[in-house]
Amino acid sequence: MMRVLENQWYPVLESRELGHKLLGVERLGRQLAFWRTTDGLPHAHHDRCPHLGASLSSGKIINNHLVCPFHGFEFDRDGKCKHIPAIGRKGKISKAIAARHFPLREEFGFIWLWWGEESESYPELPYFNTLKVGWQYGTVVTEWPVHYTRAIENQLDVAHLAFVHRTTIGATGNSFVEGPYVEADEHGIKVWVTNSKDAGQRPRSPAELAETAATKEPGLRFLFPGVWLLNLSPRLKNFIAFVPINEQKTRYYLRVYHHISIPLIRQVFEFLMGISNRIILNQDKRVVLTQTPSNSLNAHQDRLIRSDRAVGQFRRLLARLLEAEAPSCQQKTIMNEGLNTSSIKDDALDR
Repeated sequence: MMRVLENQWYPVLESRELGHKLLGVERLGRQLAFWRTTDGLPHAHHDRCPHLGASLSSGKIINNHLVCPFHGFEFDRDGKCKHIPAIGRKGKISKAIAARHFPLREEFGFIWLWWGEESESYPELPYFNTLKVGWQYGTVVTEWPVHYTRAIENQLDVAHLAFVHRTTIGATGNSFVEGPYVEADEHGIKVWVTNSKDAGQRPRSPAELAETAATKEPGLRFLFPGVWLLNLSPRLKNFIAFVPINEQKTRYYLRVYHHISIPLIRQVFEFLMGISNRIILNQDKRVVLTQTPSNSLNAHQDRLIRSDRAVGQFRRLLARLLEAEAPSCQQKTIMNEGLNTSSIKDDALDR
């Protein structure tokens, strides 16, 4: 299974992508089936019927039940099997015949999936307070054939602008990196940085950088497991949700947040910003695709420098958080294997 942080909220779809039809997609290395009940609430299940493994997303939604296309098994929003046509309405249904469901929330224009153990209570969604109220946004969606670690690190790298983006946002040739000053914890990373021309100046000390950062908003922010914010100005922000598809693919939801409310002007602005952001992303993509190894957690031969402080913090924090989860993940694998064996013994025969 794909190695990602567990017990985290992941934005996996924009709300507009899930209508009232079944939607099968791959997320976090697993095939999932998404659907809505008539009250509009979204639901997600492992896209595999527990009977004989057919794809549930190829089925139908009937009377707020998810119906398997193979033998008509019906599952409710919690994944409980409510009807098996072959045994009739009065037939006894084993509790083991259940489609695994995943807790969801729908907020900020995203559908968020809880990747971990179910609980009576969950933490807040990892979202930036500054974006929660009063903003308009337009979205660019793209997928790259890269591991999510490389995708995220590319947006924490503050030294590549003058080279990768020399015809766009790096056209000034400001290759000298002042800092960056970085603050990080298990929730995320804050980055303050200034790029300028190399005139032989002395780099400021960490204490001087900290003093400057104390009076300014960070230029970059990242929240685990995968949302990023670029502070372009008080009234203009770029946002990315990095969605791991599998070990070789990452989906980007890149939004430009603004305060333009007049519909026509807003549409033109979002269209132009969308073109600009696609051009800039494609410049990044050409280089990121060449990085080896694909998963930066395995990049033991990389030699980081001062300007890579944010990248280094991301690697250390992610490795530490994954390592902390390792014992529980190993135990879960053992338990799941036991459940699978039990289900073969108990449920393969009609009773």
